[in-house]
Amino acid sequence: MSTTSMFKKRPVASGEVAAAIAQAATSPLLSDPRDLSGGEPLSSHAVGAGKVGAIQDSALYIEGQTYEVPLGRIKSNPVNPKALYPHAVVDEMVNSLQEKGQLTAAKGYVEGEVVVLIEGETRFRGARAAGLPCLRIEIRPRPVDVQRLYEEARAANKDRKDGTALDDAIRWKELIERKIYANQAAIAKALKLGEDEVSRTMQLGVLPHRVVVALSEAPALLTGRMLNAIREFFSTAQKHDASKAEDLTLEVIADVVRHDLGYRDVVSRRKQLETGPVRRARALSEHVSFSGVKGEIKTFEDGGRMELSFKGLTPEQADTLRSKIKKVLSEA
Repeated sequence: MSTTSMFKKRPVASGEVAAAIAQAATSPLLSDPRDLSGGEPLSSHAVGAGKVGAIQDSALYIEGQTYEVPLGRIKSNPVNPKALYPHAVVDEMVNSLQEKGQLTAAKGYVEGEVVVLIEGETRFRGARAAGLPCLRIEIRPRPVDVQRLYEEARAANKDRKDGTALDDAIRWKELIERKIYANQAAIAKALKLGEDEVSRTMQLGVLPHRVVVALSEAPALLTGRMLNAIREFFSTAQKHDASKAEDLTLEVIADVVRHDLGYRDVVSRRKQLETGPVRRARALSEHVSFSGVKGEIKTFEDGGRMELSFKGLTPEQADTLRSKIKKVLSEA
C-alpha cells in the first residue's frame, strides 16, 4: 500500500511567516510560531554559553547572563516610561536591526513563563515588525515592586537620552491614577526632581488625544520648549473658543512640521490669538494730481496720521512738489 500523503506541501511566503511571528509576540502561546512540525518548542540560548533550556525552565535563566529569547515569550514593561512610539522611530529600528543586527541587549526579568522587559521596547517592536524570531535580553533581578520597575526603566531611558516630557506627563498621570505614586510630590521625591518641574511637565497632560497622536508622529517637536509652547497655545485656544481649540492646535502643529517652524513661532501664534485679529486702521482716501500725475492723500481715523503719495513723478517734478509742500508748511 502506498504511503504517499494525500496532502500536498504548500510553500509559505516569507510575509506570512513574519506576520505569524508578529502576532505571536502578543500571544500567550509558548511555542515559536515557525515551529510548524508540532515538535518541542524552540529553546532559548545563552549568548556564547550554549543551549540552556526552554523558558519555562526559569531556574536555568541566570541573572547577569544574556539570552536570545523568542518574541512570543516576551512581555512589555507594564509601566514603560515611554508612552509614545512614532512610526518613524520604529521604522528606523527595523532598518537598523536588518542592516546591523541588534547592537545592544535589552534588559528584562523572568516572571513565570515569560521574560518581562525592563527596557528595550523599541527594539522589541522593531524586531516584531522586521519578522525576527528572537530578541537578545540580559536577565536582571526582578524589581521589588512596580514603582522600582518604573524607576529602573526610566533611569535606563535617561542614560540613553530617550523619552520626552510628553512621555513623562502621560505616564505620571497614569501612575498617580493607579496609586503607584500618591501624588506629584511623591514622583518628584522618587525621581529626584523639583516639584515645580514635575508640575510643569504634568500640565502637558491637558492635551487631547488627537493632539498627542499628532505630536507623537513628529519626534522633532517633542522638546520641552516646543511642547510647552503648544500646550500654552491649546490653553489659550480653549479660552478663545473651546469648540475649536483642538482643531486650531492641530493646524499649528501641521504648520510647524510643514514649514519647519520653531517654538517662538508657536508663541507668536498664541500671542496673536490672545490679542485677537489685528485691526487695520481705516483711512479716507482722496485723489489729487500734480503736473498731470495722479496721487492720493490718505487721512487715517486713528492717530491723526496723513499720507501723500505719487507714482510716476520725474525727478524735477518731485523736487518742485517737495519745495511747494515745504513752503506751505513753513507759512502755516
